[in-house]
Amino acid sequence: MRKFGALAVVSASLLVAACSGQGEPQASDEGAEEAVAEAPATGMQPGLYATGDGTQIYSRTRLNADGTYIDYNDAMEPVSGGTWEEREGLMCFDPEGDGEDQQEMCWTSSEPQEDGSVISTSVDGSVSYTVTRLEEPEADAETSD
Repeated sequence: MRKFGALAVVSASLLVAACSGQGEPQASDEGAEEAVAEAPATGMQPGLYATGDGTQIYSRTRLNADGTYIDYNDAMEPVSGGTWEEREGLMCFDPEGDGEDQQEMCWTSSEPQEDGSVISTSVDGSVSYTVTRLEEPEADAETSD
């Protein structure tokens, strides 16, 4: 379960980066406060995103229009989720639960790269990920009752 909680934080972080188009956070507290105060809206949209390091995908996350998100494993089976919101130019993700790996984290994003991905960085600057919007898989034609 701890691994899935960490994936939720990673997924949420990456999603923020993929859509926001914001610059990296400032090194000083004063600079970071100014960056947040001047930061534009992230532009995060509902959809499916991949989070990784640019060469490997760590997780996939679907942002829903109702402010919830779902993290998926490689087989696209749900493994965790929570809520997301745009706040003061940051994307903030709050995983379900109260465990150590389930605390809210907020992220800022770089300008989009040539491939459309963004680099999402935690507000404290301790971790960054590449976030890429994915094509939505087509719904299965067959459904089971």
